[in-house]
Amino acid sequence: MDNQIFWLASYPKSGNTLLRSIIISLFFTKDGLFSLKLAKYIQQFDTTNHINNNKIIFGNDFKEVNKLEILYKYLNELQSKKALRFNQDFIFLKTHSGLFKIGNFPFTRMENTRGIIYVVRDPRDVCISWSKHSNITVDNSIDFMMDDLAVLKWKERNNKKEIFTNHERPKTLLSSWDKNVISWVKIKSKWNIPMLVIKFEDLVYNKEKVVVSIIKFFEEKYKFSFENKDEKIKNILKSTDFNLLKKEEKNEGFIESVGNNNFFSVGKKNQWKNKLKKEQLKKIERKFGKTMKSFNYKLNVEI
Repeated sequence: MDNQIFWLASYPKSGNTLLRSIIISLFFTKDGLFSLKLAKYIQQFDTTNHINNNKIIFGNDFKEVNKLEILYKYLNELQSKKALRFNQDFIFLKTHSGLFKIGNFPFTRMENTRGIIYVVRDPRDVCISWSKHSNITVDNSIDFMMDDLAVLKWKERNNKKEIFTNHERPKTLLSSWDKNVISWVKIKSKWNIPMLVIKFEDLVYNKEKVVVSIIKFFEEKYKFSFENKDEKIKNILKSTDFNLLKKEEKNEGFIESVGNNNFFSVGKKNQWKNKLKKEQLKKIERKFGKTMKSFNYKLNVEI
């Protein structure tokens, strides 16, 4: 492999889309102005058309890619330049997968990876956002986030017809919130690959500082050079404003919206203070408290 993939990873509803909008503005525009139409420049890895385009890789196992132990056997080959079908030196890919192994087969390998940016968000807010996004209760959202075996089905990205039925669709091992976070963050000490960890709260409330840190990450670790840097930063801050993106989604739609739910809902921190019941709060903090404290999220119950 050629160390060609920059992974933009996160647990769902943690700011991955905002991160991608910044990366797209930096790498795929001249002026730093972003719109949702440009989202196509950074695709999600876990999409069914990617599998369908590479049927030959699976052979007779293609009919059983809905089984994790089958799918993970082929993830390494699915991450090759040939399978990803690009001619550039590198590619950005979004994923919500945890960095786990199924049997002897990991989600990704150091040999495939050029760099990693992971976004982490307070799980007390994640559960509220995931509840709205998935049309489930907050209690069910919390239970999902605590499930070590939680999976997400790969997205359909085919305009003609569905490639798989809902039952047949392949799945990614998401796992619980804390295990997902830890699986990526711990790899920094094991792989000789640059990694940047960003908090959602900084991404939203200290965006300029985060944009500058992203630029420095690519300048210092990879010797990238960005033209019109000051103009790009100014335009990124303006064009990736949450309310502006929310308005654009309402007027023109967004491919990642689910049903009648808007993808861009609230986008604020500390929603949990007015939304979560005391028992819900205790449940989250007692389960995830150790990991939360490692990211300086202040707890409200004793662990």
